[in-house]
Amino acid sequence: MMRNSRTPKSDILFVKKGKKIILRMIMKSLLSSSNFLLYFFFFFLVFFRCIQSINAQNATTDPSEVRALNSIFQQWRIQAVDSWNISGEPCSGTALTQSSSVFEDPTNNPAIRCDCSFENNTLCHITSLRVFALDKRGVIPKELLDLPFLEFLKIDKNFFSDPLPTFLGNMSKLGLLSMAQNNFNGPIPKELGNLKKLYLLSLGNNNISGTLPPELGNLVELGEL
Repeated sequence: MMRNSRTPKSDILFVKKGKKIILRMIMKSLLSSSNFLLYFFFFFLVFFRCIQSINAQNATTDPSEVRALNSIFQQWRIQAVDSWNISGEPCSGTALTQSSSVFEDPTNNPAIRCDCSFENNTLCHITSLRVFALDKRGVIPKELLDLPFLEFLKIDKNFFSDPLPTFLGNMSKLGLLSMAQNNFNGPIPKELGNLKKLYLLSLGNNNISGTLPPELGNLVELGEL
């Protein structure tokens, strides 16, 4: 007598039900693992940011840039404010924030901003300098070249004079150069056409003469002149 190879319906239902239970358990396990990984990643990110912040607080400014900044401030007869020049360390306090509102705060003037992500977050470079409406006189000092990471230079509403120096064209990282409402004279240097990253150039309300040099046509990122 041949054995019936068909499986009883009750057994089939039991197997299907078992599969569903196992599938739910697997999905639950995966979801739990995903949540765990998500929480782990979140706390790791927070921890990493905290470590970065602590390291930035302990980082020091490039000594050559400290000397350059001191020389510039001496020539312009200005002093650093306490909010960022803490204990004589330029890249400290508000200089470490990337907030535009803090950087542009009238009480934070003159102001610098730094990037302390170099050398394992132990070395800072000055990336921004703002000396706005402080009625300062003088010329553009060559020591600006010793701030090779400078991306933002804003010195509007002062009494700086003389022709714009050609060495500004060597400050290759500059994205913003704002020198409006001063007493600069002479032509716009053609060397400014070397500033490939420049997106804003403001030179209005000076005594500048001549025409725009054709080299400014090289400034493909320039959106405001």
